Amino acid sequence: MKNLPAAGLSIALSIVLSACGGAADNAEDEGSSENALSVTASFTSKATGYYPDGSALEGGFVDIHGVKLHTLQQFLAGQASYVSVAMDSKAFSYGQHLRIHELEAKYGKAIDFRVVDTGGAFKGRGRSRIDICVANEAASLSPSVNGTVHIDAVSSFTSTPPASPTGTPTASPTTPPASPTASPTTPPASPPGHACSSDGQCNPGNDGADLICTAESCVPDCRTNAQYPGSTQCSTGQCH
Repeated sequence: MKNLPAAGLSIALSIVLSACGGAADNAEDEGSSENALSVTASFTSKATGYYPDGSALEGGFVDIHGVKLHTLQQFLAGQASYVSVAMDSKAFSYGQHLRIHELEAKYGKAIDFRVVDTGGAFKGRGRSRIDICVANEAASLSPSVNGTVHIDAVSSFTSTPPASPTGTPTASPTTPPASPTASPTTPPASPPGHACSSDGQCNPGNDGADLICTAESCVPDCRTNAQYPGSTQCSTGQCH
């Protein structure tokens, strides 16, 4: 290589360093875009609940394309792949995936809400109103699906649940099996949406299932502290 004058060498080094810096910035921008790719919009909305019913108010048992409505309780029980929601027909195209922060935090899992329904009450309301499909009338009145919610519109859905908070204890893999002489265990609680005749069938042994029997169906709610796990308390039908 030929020797360059000091001034020429300084200019050459400046060009090289500038090019490297630009490449690093571009790589950083691409990474940020990649991370944000799945969320296409974020907004708040006033939520209400509705349920499959033949009345004029509820609108029937199928969505605007004639597909059977899927309830939140069916999704939580593993009986549906998504939850039907209704919005203004101009807010999103049919089948748009949504994530509702408050409900995912309540149930500790990712929930795929899809815009598949609409109604006269939503005309011209844009993204300011959303109706969440639940099991029955009692469930539609639950505070869980009524009030202001924070929503992300996403381009695709992943069933990966939220990460556990740092420091949350996990079960030891070396825990010995239960003794064969142990007394019979309490039967598991009926999942949300299942038929029932008493709270005990939704929450056997007061094991904190966060479910009660309302209108002959297990729905997420509480009447006593024993119906919610841990130190959370039941107050005015809600767990705090």
